[in-house]
Amino acid sequence: MVSGWDAASDGRHHGSLGALAARSLGRDRADFLDLSANINPLGPPEAALRAAEEALRAEAAAYPDPHYPELHDALAGYLGVNPETVLPTNGGAEALFLAARAAAEGTERRGAVVLDPTFSEYAAAARTAGFEPESRIFRRPERGFRLDPAALEDLTGIGLIFLCNPNNPTGDLASRGEVLRIAERVRRAGAVLVVDEAFADFAPGESVAGDVDEGVYVARSFTKFFAVPGLRLGCLVARNVERVRAFQPSWPVNVAAAAAGVAAAHDEVFAGETLEEVSRARAELFAGLDGLEGLTPYPAAANFLLVRGPEGLPERLSRLGVLVRGCEPFPGLGPEFFRVAVRGREENGRLLRALQEALRERTREAALRGTP
Repeated sequence: MVSGWDAASDGRHHGSLGALAARSLGRDRADFLDLSANINPLGPPEAALRAAEEALRAEAAAYPDPHYPELHDALAGYLGVNPETVLPTNGGAEALFLAARAAAEGTERRGAVVLDPTFSEYAAAARTAGFEPESRIFRRPERGFRLDPAALEDLTGIGLIFLCNPNNPTGDLASRGEVLRIAERVRRAGAVLVVDEAFADFAPGESVAGDVDEGVYVARSFTKFFAVPGLRLGCLVARNVERVRAFQPSWPVNVAAAAAGVAAAHDEVFAGETLEEVSRARAELFAGLDGLEGLTPYPAAANFLLVRGPEGLPERLSRLGVLVRGCEPFPGLGPEFFRVAVRGREENGRLLRALQEALRERTREAALRGTP
């Protein structure tokens, strides 16, 4: 098995498997088409890259403004929220950890619910803040990954709940109204809801960033939509920003990331082109996957698709030079599930051809063994 598909010892597991696969298979990283990480197929906006480069040359020798006023205003304008509710962070991950830490200050309850299958950092964020995370299956394949309200029936002793929307890795989207109803249910139970909107840029109009209050935090990532994961830029939207900021180290965002964020937030043309291209490419890829015997793709609102197929496909694909995200470590899924990033027509075509070959190879081997 290629390293990286199993859960790590600390329970965290992620995509972007190129380096791991190269070491495991003794090949060069450039040999692989890496579809295990969900990055905008258009790449970063040119304006953002130019701004980052200029900031490095002009500002690398000075500390950033600790309050990031220009970045605050740009992110708030992009999200359509009050600048006083925005806290720039070192990627979306820091926003999650800060929200958990702030939630812990306001409650004696030490239970945290992770609505699985979902992103693995939530449990880590909960533990770091002193909560004991509990996995509850909120989306099931037999329900088409629709939300299961039963997972929220008993919140006794629960102080924190994480909800990913659109959800990673299943791709399903809860409407803004559904999320607000969940928030009200959590609020009545005396708990805090953290909504991770890392992929909400791909579903405009459904964000609840403008609805934060003392019981609702929203974490945003600007690395997926704007394709700059190496720059680590995100933000937390919260009613009590100054209280949250007390838990954050000074200067969390470097000058290059801050400059790129300001430029990207103002690039409306790039945002529009991204939404159009991802929607087109996702529909084409879904149709291609759906046309392959033995595979079941699930509809998604983000820039990736969850697929169900025969076990072992991720490993077979890796030997053909294509990396996808095996989903065995996610509670509620299993070894027959994998996630693929939506890319351009040529790269999506390469994935489909590799899947055809992997499925044929599996059929040949089964025939030789005399098994179905």
